[in-house]
Amino acid sequence: MLNWQNVRMHWKKVALASLPIAYGLNALKSNYESFCEPILHLSGFTVDIKKTKHVGHAKTLVESLISLPDVIIVAGGDGTSSEVVTGLLRRGVPPCPIVLLPLGEKSNTALRYLQHVPNSKLETVKCLISSLQPLIEDRTQFCNVVKYDIIDSDAHEVHKPIYGLQNFSWGLLRDIEAKQYKYWYFGYLRHHAAALFNAFSDKLQWNIKAKVVLTPPCPGCSNCKTLANQKPKISFASFYTTRSISEKSTNFINEFCNVEKSEYVEMNQIDISCIKNSDSFFELKTDLVKSLTPGFNFLDNISKVVHQSVEPAISLRSRTIKLYPSIQASTYYIDGEEYDVRPIKISLIPNAIKLFC
Repeated sequence: MLNWQNVRMHWKKVALASLPIAYGLNALKSNYESFCEPILHLSGFTVDIKKTKHVGHAKTLVESLISLPDVIIVAGGDGTSSEVVTGLLRRGVPPCPIVLLPLGEKSNTALRYLQHVPNSKLETVKCLISSLQPLIEDRTQFCNVVKYDIIDSDAHEVHKPIYGLQNFSWGLLRDIEAKQYKYWYFGYLRHHAAALFNAFSDKLQWNIKAKVVLTPPCPGCSNCKTLANQKPKISFASFYTTRSISEKSTNFINEFCNVEKSEYVEMNQIDISCIKNSDSFFELKTDLVKSLTPGFNFLDNISKVVHQSVEPAISLRSRTIKLYPSIQASTYYIDGEEYDVRPIKISLIPNAIKLFC
């Protein structure tokens, strides 16, 4: 049950909702207006809705805001969440907290904090209410972010970093997953159809080659770790309390933190995600899949391909990883969003964003 008495003890705050246009706008709008907006208004929040107009709009929208609201509510999927976080962290000022509403086609980031799966109308409503409950009860936690920097030999060209909350995916399995929408008429079997009809295809990039440069996992030292300390700051103009984040480096020195190790790899698929290791600190896990070949071998593994359960040949652990593609490739994916393949540096940023969860 929501603690409404706790709500009344707080001043009204401002929430901004970012609504994507890419997936089921009518259903998304209906769910938001029916189950989320009433809770926010009854809780004393002033809601300013910003609708995105195209892919990437949420990124520029948040980045260009004159001032940040107390909370940004992301009504969308993994891609929209990544765009909002990117816009926040590009501003160069302490970011405001965010709320993730699982209203996109893929909302894995939001759902990993919930106990419900939106496989029915009732469960969808439960997910939305559960997503808002931490906001009402003022329960937050810091969340790790993965930073993506384009490595470019042209020093005159400036590339802004991209930030993600979910994973990086590049290769055969992700390309087949992206093709499934061409087979929409197969319904829930469209992913199976995409895998089946491309099992013998020579148009797919079955192998990708790249130079990989790694730095080892680090629990946090003067080089790589910052501690986020909350310091309440009173704004007398608006009569509410906001929080700023100050950062300080630790005194611990890890002489191996920046030691780079490089190797050349050839693979079907590369997946990079953030995990907590056995020593209770976070690191990047890089899975390399090498076992798939076109033809009957691929047909034998269709079930594993569809359910993304193909066993990786190698799993690498690191704090940062640089990828230098050795062949011309088309696209890779950051939190489900498509980007042109270029040399890229992927870094783990601990406690970069505050999340109501």
